[in-house]
Amino acid sequence: MKTIAVYNNKGGIGKTTFSVHVALYAAKHHIRTLAVGLDRQGDLCRWLAGGDCEVQDGLSYRHSDYLHVVYSPMELPARIANYDLVIADCPPAIEIVDSVTADMWLVPLDGRLAMENLGNIYPSLRRTKGTITLVLNRCDLAGKRVVEGLREAAEQIPNAVVRGAPIPASAAIAKAAEYFRPVWEVPYGKGTQGDRAIQQLCADLLTDCGFGGKL
Repeated sequence: MKTIAVYNNKGGIGKTTFSVHVALYAAKHHIRTLAVGLDRQGDLCRWLAGGDCEVQDGLSYRHSDYLHVVYSPMELPARIANYDLVIADCPPAIEIVDSVTADMWLVPLDGRLAMENLGNIYPSLRRTKGTITLVLNRCDLAGKRVVEGLREAAEQIPNAVVRGAPIPASAAIAKAAEYFRPVWEVPYGKGTQGDRAIQQLCADLLTDCGFGGKL
């Protein structure tokens, strides 16, 4: 079993978007997946339930044969051994790093504030056993120079891997959250730049976790 924790100590940065898409992409390829909403807002659970659920303690939702969803604020459920992959949508809380054990920490970065907030918690991340993967997300709106500067700064962070291709600002990806669907299922989403970028990110992450043979 592998666990990917999607985290940054900044809100509104794309953690839930990444969590939902990786979970759905994995399930689509018959990887037994558990998606865990660690954030008390419960957005991951609402999204994967199609917007039709009441988020409360103990919520457990069967999305498909290969994807189950659990609302478990601030801690992973005790019984997760029956899954190949666990995706944890983390809140922007420093203490979560000490309470979650992950094989990979997936960290979205959308600008300078995200970088500075990452600096606040990076010593704690480095003490964990998981790899650290940084992904530039939606920062292209600020221009090419900003993207290049953010990448250069991220590449200076020790013991972290910066994923090569950024995720672009995309109307199709934004629409996905409104429709409670992955980007490849929303109207005019499939085949767009955002769809291709998200699916490639999912494939790369799952390959890094050892599931490449199922893709």
